[in-house]
Amino acid sequence: MNIKEELLALQDISYADFQAKLTPNIPRDLLIGVRVPEARKLAKRIIGDPETSKFLRDLPHKYYDENILHGLLISEIKDYDACIVAVDEFLPYVDNWAVCDIMSPKIFKKIKKHFWKKLKNGRHRKRPILAALELRS
Repeated sequence: MNIKEELLALQDISYADFQAKLTPNIPRDLLIGVRVPEARKLAKRIIGDPETSKFLRDLPHKYYDENILHGLLISEIKDYDACIVAVDEFLPYVDNWAVCDIMSPKIFKKIKKHFWKKLKNGRHRKRPILAALELRS
């Protein structure tokens, strides 16, 4: 499986044109135009595939839609520590509101008490966006 090819197969040019208006800091040629419901389905389908681990390590991505998928895949990670590592590795490449907003790791909802202890210990002072992600979840 080639994840970039999977995304290209879901391309909707008119949706890419629409997204270009919402994310003016992203050049139009870097927008494939994958609708979010389709990207969510793809994330759920490929989360356990070995190619996905390679995709998550292969940063930076070229396309906006790869970043959206990356955020959705992070949201599916079930292990808290692995999720934190994945978020920390990906955050330097989050360059727009849509990619930031798409990340909502489910594991953060389950461990809020654990997170609050870490927050009180100052774990997130240098990474406020991580704290915001966890609070929003």
